[in-house]
Amino acid sequence: MKSHFIFLFALLCLAVQASVFALEVTNYSDGTVIDYPVALIYGTTEDASLTEIQCENTSSQKSTRILNGSAFGGRFKVLAELVPGENTLVLKSGPEEKTLKITYRKNENPLVVRMIYMTDSTGNTEFQSQKKDDPQNFRGKLDTAAKLMQTFTAERMNDAGYGRKTFNLELDENGDVIVHVVKGKLTAEEYYRIQEEHGDGQWYVTVYEELRETYPMTQARNLVIPAYSRFVPGKNIIPGHTALGGSAGLAMFGSANIFTWPDSLNDVTAAFQDSTPIDRAHFQDDSVGRSCFWGAASTTMGAALHEIGHTFDLPHSNDVQDIMLRGHDRFNRAFLMREAPHAYNPEWYTFRDDEIALWGPKNAPQLNWNPYLQDSAPTERNGEKVHIEMDHQTGILTVKAEDGIQFIGCVADDPRVWIWTPEMDADAEKPIREKTFRFWDIAGKAAPEGEHFEFFACDANYQKAGVSLQVVRQQKNEEK
Repeated sequence: MKSHFIFLFALLCLAVQASVFALEVTNYSDGTVIDYPVALIYGTTEDASLTEIQCENTSSQKSTRILNGSAFGGRFKVLAELVPGENTLVLKSGPEEKTLKITYRKNENPLVVRMIYMTDSTGNTEFQSQKKDDPQNFRGKLDTAAKLMQTFTAERMNDAGYGRKTFNLELDENGDVIVHVVKGKLTAEEYYRIQEEHGDGQWYVTVYEELRETYPMTQARNLVIPAYSRFVPGKNIIPGHTALGGSAGLAMFGSANIFTWPDSLNDVTAAFQDSTPIDRAHFQDDSVGRSCFWGAASTTMGAALHEIGHTFDLPHSNDVQDIMLRGHDRFNRAFLMREAPHAYNPEWYTFRDDEIALWGPKNAPQLNWNPYLQDSAPTERNGEKVHIEMDHQTGILTVKAEDGIQFIGCVADDPRVWIWTPEMDADAEKPIREKTFRFWDIAGKAAPEGEHFEFFACDANYQKAGVSLQVVRQQKNEEK
């Protein structure tokens, strides 16, 4: 009897010990299927002293088999790079372990985001760097950045209630992002001259024209990182730097700060916590005053995603955390539990969940129905299936869609962003094929003379239509 009591007591102690520091995953369940290669796992532990967590993918033989994540205050985030098929992940922190199975099924959508590293006509791939003996691993940096942008989009769309929708990437047989190295037709000095004399827009058009035949943007959105971006000490100018994107399918972002980007997924947590000061006298400091490596990494990777957002037809936002406003400065927070010190905050900062970058409530509904964020290609359709009409006498806008209206949006000059989705109607369970609005209810009676409003709509087959309107004041305050 005594031995039985001791045995039962020992079992009880083990059970209590296991429950005290139990790891729990809060955003995945066993058997979840995703169609992109890097999962971001959230979770909790009752051991509030933890500052790190490790995830081992026992199904993988890649160099990213083991990745380290961030923990604080009883919560954690950690990345896991997956291989096709079922992946067995073992989360470890101290003596505790948690096993999770996630299946990675490759995305079949032929529409992709394409990564391009563009040199000048000399073919020089070297980017400017503050790091001594920098290995110049631009392929690793662009691979890592693209996967983080893809994963960020999936998890933040899921957090918004749309499921893990994200864009597809070009991957090789090893699961690495294909980075196209493109030699430009002009020297760096010639590109600089176009930019200086005619502005960023003309440089953008020049690059677009060079790429459109070899790397067409009919089935892809091109993110171009020019290798020849250079900070000029003393003049504080950065020839070859820009941040531009548009619905034609091209996004461009300068390379002057990519030396702060992680070289691989193994380096993500360390890169986003690297408080090394930027030498502002000799290198670009694109970090909104934080003046440290992690600040520049967060802002510039987030800003590159911002420009990709423009290629998805997304406008600038009025939501402070939206990637399409200044949320891109807080891109790092999606992958961490707290923020490292920087130039104007010498202490670690524990941010709230509502202080993390996201796709805002006006842009997420549009991404939800963007053809680039589906797991297969949209059905080919003939003819115009979405119509937007304006009755200038009554000020009534009418939207019609045979396949059902999925969203209607409006962007103004200021920018003001307005969005309507079927969920806003009581009869949301039924397809809504026609919807009317009063222009002034959206624009506001005080809309100034000459202000432009872009209205656009999308149907259930990802077909879009748009119309541009301008405020013209007449004696009866009518809009033309």
